[in-house]
Amino acid sequence: MFSENFLSLIDYTKNALESSSFDSYEINCVDRLHALTRFANSTIHQNVSDHTYRFLFRVSKGKKFCSSSLTTLTPSSIDATIKQLDSMLSFVPEISFFQGFPESIDSPLVSIPTVGNLLDEFQRADIVETSVSGAEEVDKNARLAGSVYISDIRFRVLNSNGIDNSHQITYNGLIVNSLTERENKGYAKEEQHVRDPADLKPYEIARQATELSVSTCSSKDYSPGEYEVVLSPSATTTLMRFLSMGFSGNAYHESQSFVADQIGVQLFDQKLTLQDDPLNPETLLATPFDGEGVQKKPLFLIEEGIPKTIIYNNFMASRYLNDKSSSTGHQIIPFSDYIFSWVMPMNLTLYPGDSSLEEMIEETKKGFFVNRLHYTNFVNRRLGAITGLTRDGLLYIEDGEVVSAAKNFRFTDNIPNFLKEVPLIGENREKSIASLCPAIKLKSFRFSGKSKH
Repeated sequence: MFSENFLSLIDYTKNALESSSFDSYEINCVDRLHALTRFANSTIHQNVSDHTYRFLFRVSKGKKFCSSSLTTLTPSSIDATIKQLDSMLSFVPEISFFQGFPESIDSPLVSIPTVGNLLDEFQRADIVETSVSGAEEVDKNARLAGSVYISDIRFRVLNSNGIDNSHQITYNGLIVNSLTERENKGYAKEEQHVRDPADLKPYEIARQATELSVSTCSSKDYSPGEYEVVLSPSATTTLMRFLSMGFSGNAYHESQSFVADQIGVQLFDQKLTLQDDPLNPETLLATPFDGEGVQKKPLFLIEEGIPKTIIYNNFMASRYLNDKSSSTGHQIIPFSDYIFSWVMPMNLTLYPGDSSLEEMIEETKKGFFVNRLHYTNFVNRRLGAITGLTRDGLLYIEDGEVVSAAKNFRFTDNIPNFLKEVPLIGENREKSIASLCPAIKLKSFRFSGKSKH
């Protein structure tokens, strides 16, 4: 899985750490390839490929520990980093609850098929061409922007307590933004993320985005307020991501979570079941272990509307539970160059219902179809209050029919409020990078302001 040179550097690092004065150590070794073909104005303008090698070190002496990241991998740079870590430990404070790094357990890793074909630059160009053709059949003046990308992530976690686990993940993606112009400009966005590039549907994705962008050229102004909403799988994914943040051990124990004191309580609609399922290859970041090498397993965050459990990494479990072995395996894996040491579920699966998108719209008396939520963030974490904007396609529904496109809204609402009644859940789920979600219909969702566009 790794090149011989990369493996030799890992061995060199392991030997150097074992001969050092540290009590314990952990190395997270990453070999990540990301390449994309970017297009704008329906024309390819950039091919980019980035191959990153990274070591993330964590070391300890007694109750002290520190970390460092290294991307220039040579014996001399590794030696310099280890020397620097030793120096850092002389002045960092002790952490009273620190219990050391995770321990190896006598249990084999589950085998998960997470490697598929990856598109080369010529295949990516063909997908762009197909996307443009699909868009132009809807509107010959439509302009597309976006990218076709691939990711190949190979990582290994090893520590002085006997953990030594390796895994590889690959996936492909297509992002299409459509711009059309009639009486006004119209915008829409669709995307698809898959393991097998044969599952990509560029023609259909581009048509869908362009049909929606054409409709938004004639968007009408509607008043803010509380409405029924039908959320696309993409919009649902955004809400599920913020919902899952309430289950972090830090947020829960520091009383900064809306599920604090609500574990085992009927807080949400009974139809809502949300699981983190890292062993399901349908989730693109499926992996048998987390970023600390701790073995993962499926875990219900919400079951039939009832919050079930809180998530921890080794550090949080030591701090809040006084037992590092109580880690739920939620240290993030190194799928991104920008995210390390976060604790969050990366394989969210919202259980489907039995409704089609058409049925959800037919069951809506007065409300909106929301294609995407943008710039979403917390207003008050303790209450679960979030705010953001609708984007890339908002449609007004009345008496079960789409009446017109609508100008965008700002939304501000509390997660426990709008998820208390979920009349319908879609039967078909769509993949994002870190989740698998269907469309859902909410009985009430609060739009607090409106946009000019």
